[in-house]
Amino acid sequence: MNERTQDQNAPDSPNRATMAPVSYGYCAWHLGYSADTRVINVQEQGSGPGGVQFACGPCREMYGLVPYADQP
Repeated sequence: MNERTQDQNAPDSPNRATMAPVSYGYCAWHLGYSADTRVINVQEQGSGPGGVQFACGPCREMYGLVPYADQP
């Protein structure tokens, strides 16, 4: 029998449907791992390897970086 020991509808428990996804990755600006990284620059693959640069929230704010998805 499958019994739950916690109330899934407790008022203080977060609702996964309304929580924003958090991405973890390597920030190319402060050279360390961080939460909430976003793609800033995509280096297209020509004759060599391509690449992607990610930045964390504090670095995006400090350096005025615009996420790739939000660039015109």
